[in-house]
Amino acid sequence: MDAMQVGRVPLVGRQADLDALREELAAVGDAGRAVIVSGDAGMGKTRLLRDFEDEVEKADGSGRSIVLRGACVDSGSGPAPLTAITDLVRGLVDALGADTVRAAAGPGADALGVLVPSLADAPGDTERLADVVVELFSDVARTRRLVVIVEDLHWADGTTTEIVSRLVRRTAALPLFVLLSYRTDDVGRRHPLRPVLAELDRARLLVHRPLARLRPVEVAALANAVSGETLTPGLLHDIAARSDGIPFYVEELASFSDERLPMSLRDVLLLRYERLDADARRFARVLATGGVEVGHAVLCTVFDGDEDALEAAVRSAVDAQIVVVRDDAYAFRHALMQEAVYDELLPTERTRLHTAYAVALESAPQTPRVLADIAHHWRAAHVPDRALAAAVVAQRAASGASAWWTAAEAGERALELWEAVPDPQAVSGMPRAEVLRRTAAALVSANRLERAVEFAREAVDTWPADDPMGQAAMLGELATTEFQSGVSDGTASIERALRILGDDPQHDVQRAGLLVTSARVQMMGGDQRLGRDMALVAQATAEPAAAAGDPEARELVAHAMLIAATCGTSGGDARAVADFALARPFAEGFVRAMMRYFINYSNSLMLVGRYDEAVAVAREGMAYARAHRADRGVLAMVEANTIEALMYAGELRAAAEMGAGLLPMIEPSLYSAFLRERQVCLSLWRGRVDEAEEALSAAREELNAFGAYEFQTRLGMAYDLGLLALERGDARGALSHAEAALHSQGSAALAMPLTSIAARAVAMLRDQGEEADIAPYRAVVEAWGDWPVTPLWATVFAAELGEGSFQVADDAVGPAYARAYARVRYGEELVAAGDRAGAREALSAAAAYAEVIGAEGLARRAHDVLTDAGLAGTASRSSLTAREEQVLELVAEGLSNGQIAERLYISSKTVSVHVSAILRKLDAPSRAAAAAIHRRTAA
Repeated sequence: MDAMQVGRVPLVGRQADLDALREELAAVGDAGRAVIVSGDAGMGKTRLLRDFEDEVEKADGSGRSIVLRGACVDSGSGPAPLTAITDLVRGLVDALGADTVRAAAGPGADALGVLVPSLADAPGDTERLADVVVELFSDVARTRRLVVIVEDLHWADGTTTEIVSRLVRRTAALPLFVLLSYRTDDVGRRHPLRPVLAELDRARLLVHRPLARLRPVEVAALANAVSGETLTPGLLHDIAARSDGIPFYVEELASFSDERLPMSLRDVLLLRYERLDADARRFARVLATGGVEVGHAVLCTVFDGDEDALEAAVRSAVDAQIVVVRDDAYAFRHALMQEAVYDELLPTERTRLHTAYAVALESAPQTPRVLADIAHHWRAAHVPDRALAAAVVAQRAASGASAWWTAAEAGERALELWEAVPDPQAVSGMPRAEVLRRTAAALVSANRLERAVEFAREAVDTWPADDPMGQAAMLGELATTEFQSGVSDGTASIERALRILGDDPQHDVQRAGLLVTSARVQMMGGDQRLGRDMALVAQATAEPAAAAGDPEARELVAHAMLIAATCGTSGGDARAVADFALARPFAEGFVRAMMRYFINYSNSLMLVGRYDEAVAVAREGMAYARAHRADRGVLAMVEANTIEALMYAGELRAAAEMGAGLLPMIEPSLYSAFLRERQVCLSLWRGRVDEAEEALSAAREELNAFGAYEFQTRLGMAYDLGLLALERGDARGALSHAEAALHSQGSAALAMPLTSIAARAVAMLRDQGEEADIAPYRAVVEAWGDWPVTPLWATVFAAELGEGSFQVADDAVGPAYARAYARVRYGEELVAAGDRAGAREALSAAAAYAEVIGAEGLARRAHDVLTDAGLAGTASRSSLTAREEQVLELVAEGLSNGQIAERLYISSKTVSVHVSAILRKLDAPSRAAAAAIHRRTAA
């Protein structure tokens, strides 16, 4: 019987899945959606996604929708690098045109040239490829309905997985629809896709749609449709049993229902193959050796026959529904068929065909995928010297295309082949240590840090003795990797490198680079004095070369100056904040240096209590990062600084809103660890203890994984844990967390909040009849007496211990939350002293201020104290102050807070405080109600 064409087979048993995808797409609004379809091989994932794609395109009457589709490919050696991403970008070029895509990509457009050459006039910074692609699609999604479909993620290389993961995260804030698929039977416990999916699940960003096997009635419907007739119940039962409800097998069995059905699934796959003539079977074996899909030119060379014979063989394979034609390439209709046919090859046939492929591909355009395939085929052909040489070339090309996982795998394969080649250094063109170095660098970029450390250390240990300068450079790379991975702070490696370099002036730039790395390590580790000293030495070392026009040296000067300014401020010299203005001219023109300027300057402004300026600098940094397509990590850091500055400035709601939108978009990293820690603190300051405890687990997990030597976030976490312990009434626990202040090695802004935790804990213990030593914390407060924010925290410290009043902290420089806390505690002081009128006024004002800044917990506490003291109750109109009367009159006129501020020459924040007080005193639920009361009483 003639087998039915697959494209005409109806979609059976998947209507509910198709309906679910429609509903998910319809749910896209201000935020997007991401769905992943999973199932074993042959379950119909591709067919479902294609039908959905067709529906979306047909339903788009406005032409505003763009559907981009890409597929990951296994080239035989492993994931073919960036195939799906290349498909997506080419699809976007087809939809919008190259000029529009270049304009949307902005400064990063040249990086896209590695995917689509027409998009680049010259080679770009491919290290930023992932950032450029993600930002490009994000920009398009803001103006067009964008649907991104990526198939077969089980074959994705690391860079593709990273891009896809980040696009899924963008659905939290953009109207973007992402649809993915993968084969569950190919994703084992150690598959790199598993932790990515787990993390996206934890962030609640991914909807899973596992495909179920067909029920017997659905098997019957599909089998009858394929065969073109109504099959007997017995045959349908047999098909259902042998196929196990897998649609692909149902189609194959039903196509040959007039023959005796095979016993094994492998035999099912080979039914079509075995009915081909000799040339067509040879064509199928040639194609299977090349992978799931092979271009015509290469396959024609390997087939080694005349055009007529190849054409006839292709037609037979297509008619038999084994092969499909895709543009200028041939592909198996299903990967399962390719696997089954490849298994049919004899060992000698495999060797011969792999050799033929390697030779043929060497004449093809040398893309990263082609080079990786060449290395694979020489290896499969058991030609180690050619395989080694090809692996080294493939690694270089993959690194140039930001295909880091592919580069790392190529390096590892080269190293595996090293001992099998008589003179590997001559074959590869480099010593083994250099292959190790490149592999370690690729692993770092692929975020496989612990494995990268292993390769980097071996590279150092095996570095050629006649190249000490190269070994010194490798030690610098090792130090950075050690610090990033958390295995050590890298100091020992840097010191060893500096000893190798000695004092020879010709190595000044390299020496300066090592010193900058060391200074950064000390800065992040908490030794601000040493960090500043090393940064200043690095600056002096690099300045002569910078003055001579060396751009690398100039950038090193910028980084050194920025680190010195940061360490100076963090270490106790508030005047060092001014040094950032001196560093900026050197940083101009270097994206990484400029981002370091925005991050460190905004952070330093926070340390000295200049919060509004910190917000402005951080926001400028956000704009710069987006305009220059800075990498996601530094953008996340400057965004996190914006959130933190908003917290300190008394904009807790704005900080929470920004954090809620940002956190889901950041993959686990040091940056997300910092942001999660701030989320814990923010929840505590807002009085949402349950929310803080929920966020705490993820924050600690990421901090332990990525911030082993990052002192700032760890001090912040100690404060959070101390505050939580106090909320639970655990004074001893709070005091143990406060001990971090005694080892802070600098930064009053970070140590002082911990002293307040200690003082409060000691006061609680005294109330319980216990004693604890407060002297070490008193010494910390005294040591930082001249710091801008110390008066606020010193007042709180003393007041907690009963050594002064909280009133003094009301107008001191420092976080708005601390001032709000002091106001509430001052009201409690007045209640305890019996000053009922004063207490009522102070607590009412404290509640109003707490409500304005978003500290709902403190506002509730103030109201509770008022109630418990019998001071609550509805105030009359006469309780309004003269200024509140003025504000109420303007509210009744319908003016906004900003307009009232202009009319009365006061700030909008002050107006907000007055409005909150008015609503509370009049017991009015809204501005409109307060205005109505004003009009009624005025009449």
